[in-house]
Amino acid sequence: MSHGFCDIEGRERATGSAQAFMYLPGKALNVLRGLLQAYGTEKIKGYLWNIEFSRGRWDGLDKTPSDCVYQYIEKYADIGSILDLGCGSGSTGNELDATTYEHYTGVDISDVAIAKARKRSEENRRADKNRYFQSDIFSYVPTRQYDVILFRDSIYYVPSRKIKGMLDRYSKYLKRGGVFIVRMWNGNDKYRPIADTIESNFEVVERYLSDQPKAVVIVFSAGVLARALSCPERPPIAANGENH
Repeated sequence: MSHGFCDIEGRERATGSAQAFMYLPGKALNVLRGLLQAYGTEKIKGYLWNIEFSRGRWDGLDKTPSDCVYQYIEKYADIGSILDLGCGSGSTGNELDATTYEHYTGVDISDVAIAKARKRSEENRRADKNRYFQSDIFSYVPTRQYDVILFRDSIYYVPSRKIKGMLDRYSKYLKRGGVFIVRMWNGNDKYRPIADTIESNFEVVERYLSDQPKAVVIVFSAGVLARALSCPERPPIAANGENH
């Protein structure tokens, strides 16, 4: 019983801390919000994102049919598979040309967003090819390899010092010839360090700057050496010929 009480007490403390910051002045609120969504515990981050999706903060992103990133996703997916890390309410999985991919996996920390994404895919008759999972993108572990791993306006919420390590980890879930695609806002130099990290540690395949909307799309691969270092050893083959 004591363990259960401590668990409840811990959840209440985390939720209380997150609720308290909602009453801060505007600028301080935005700064603290960004810090908590990048550095907070998974429970705190999930709670904050659920509030924002429930209150409609991100409803404006529900319809982005001509976004500049889509042509690159469709090009490199090439009727293959896509992993969308930070998928939100499912715009990418529901607005891509359905004939350009075979399998799509969307991951988001907000179960409110995931529920909305699933509903949209069912309404658009894509439930057979779109799958969604609630998880922190920093700790999510894929169960297959993909042709494209996408960060669409989500990589901001990974602590900058952890971006390279996270990309190195995900690189082993890229198929041979597969690519990462990062789409970021490009209104000023605020996110330049993220682009620098990518461009100095990975092989950039394409880079596109958009004026409307102001965004940058970077297509890159892990490189031969990085892929070799990140690929796990194959499990031993048992005597009966089956892997364990």
